[in-house]
Amino acid sequence: MRALSGAIAELRDPRVPLIVTVERVSVTSDYGLARVYVSALGDMSGLMEALEQARGRLQREVARTVKLRRTPILEFYDASERLS
Repeated sequence: MRALSGAIAELRDPRVPLIVTVERVSVTSDYGLARVYVSALGDMSGLMEALEQARGRLQREVARTVKLRRTPILEFYDASERLS
């Protein structure tokens, strides 16, 4: 979560608000997929588009920071939708 939060904070995209919170990360047992639940103040649709477009860069940053045999594919979800 920390590695991903830092990587998102470094994105230079106008659709990404200054404060984005990674609420939860759920990883499958084979580390093939990571569901990342994020929240932010403001327009979440723009944020979700920006995260989807930066997915490769974010995965590389996670792979560089967190030493795993296999780096999971990141899927981004709005944390507020999960709670409702």
